[in-house]
Amino acid sequence: MTDTVDLTWYEEEALAFRKRVLDRTAGLSERALADLAARLDREETEFLTREALAMYPGANILSPRVQRLLGSVVASRASEGHPGAKYQTGLRWAEEAEVLAAELICRVFGAKYAEVRALSGSMANMAVLNSLTEPGDTIFSLSTPVGGHISHAKIGAAGYRWLDIHAIPYDAHNWEIKLDELRAEVHAHPPKLIIVGASLILFEYPLREIRAIADEVGAWVLYDAAHVAGLIAGGAWQHPLREGAHVMTASTYKSFGGPPGGIVLTDDAEIARGVDRAIFPGMTANYHTNRMAALAVAAAEMLAFGREYARACCDNAQALASGFRAEGLNVAGKSHACTDGHMLALDVSEQGGGAYAAAALEEAHIICNMNLLPWDPPRRVRNPSGVRLAVHEITRWGMGPGEMARIAGLFADVLLRRRSVEAVRGDVIALKAAFPSLHYCFPEEE
Repeated sequence: MTDTVDLTWYEEEALAFRKRVLDRTAGLSERALADLAARLDREETEFLTREALAMYPGANILSPRVQRLLGSVVASRASEGHPGAKYQTGLRWAEEAEVLAAELICRVFGAKYAEVRALSGSMANMAVLNSLTEPGDTIFSLSTPVGGHISHAKIGAAGYRWLDIHAIPYDAHNWEIKLDELRAEVHAHPPKLIIVGASLILFEYPLREIRAIADEVGAWVLYDAAHVAGLIAGGAWQHPLREGAHVMTASTYKSFGGPPGGIVLTDDAEIARGVDRAIFPGMTANYHTNRMAALAVAAAEMLAFGREYARACCDNAQALASGFRAEGLNVAGKSHACTDGHMLALDVSEQGGGAYAAAALEEAHIICNMNLLPWDPPRRVRNPSGVRLAVHEITRWGMGPGEMARIAGLFADVLLRRRSVEAVRGDVIALKAAFPSLHYCFPEEE
């Protein structure tokens, strides 16, 4: 394999990494390359499931049934149109699974309509934007430094829709939306849509008040629940549709624990109709048919275990925050609370910044990510003040509040005491070995 392309828009470290991979694989046969790809997947799986504390908020471990179904032969089968009226034949069992997936998602979230064919949360957001806005329309959303997702911003889906994006006024010190300022801004620049939701989401939003402001100018409200869908499903977080959102999007992995993909939920038939057309034929044809049965199983598991799981996530997050404070780590948040949910943020500006901290923790097999904190300027994106982490995956492995104190100590070993990374890594592997089985899911079929 040779490197003959011009990728000058890549980051310097990405170019260097790519070169190392291509140099190492130069001259290998096709069979050797296939064997290498399979080995890389095995090693990554071993690392994530047996040797690491995976605490990155944007991922989760799949239950055995969901994981197996993603390898189904139907993965390569095109499935265009609505179940029962497909353009293809030979899919009657897969079509039943698609009906089940949508029905179970509606049941989990108490919604009338569910669009389950989006391939990602960002695609779900784009479907809503395509349905409810026109290019040039004004929208309001949270900026990325205060946690807003890139799909709500100029560089993401909202920008590609050519929308006029205004930032929701936000009090960075108190971690809350400035409602009076939002009302004034909304009346000064009447939007078609207000987007609520974030990638760094520690506290619930004043959603009823935001809906009231939206009603004053005839705007829609979209709640992006990408990171908190599992908590909503388990009754441990505010329910967007019941508190005023016209439409809700979410990722089906992350805290929900299902296969990769996105969903759109609403009680409004006209919104559902527009989203349906935006997804197909607007944005996708084959939406990975194997996801439907996998999503149906994940939704059924959430119905069976969701309340226990969501409560355990919140309890673990509170215990971990207490452990961090006891260790002397600076837990970001309000003066009286660090989080309402499963996610936490550490201010590591005094420990070298988020880029250093995330890399050092990874060396010790603790996986989180660097993240802007609300007071960071956007230019600090490559080395922000914070690291972002969540407890939903380690909760699914069966860890509880007792383990959170141990994990807080491991963070402090890396970031404060600068203990030998080999020693910390050994403790991480030993802790993970004590929890070999997944919880809050059905056992694999016999």
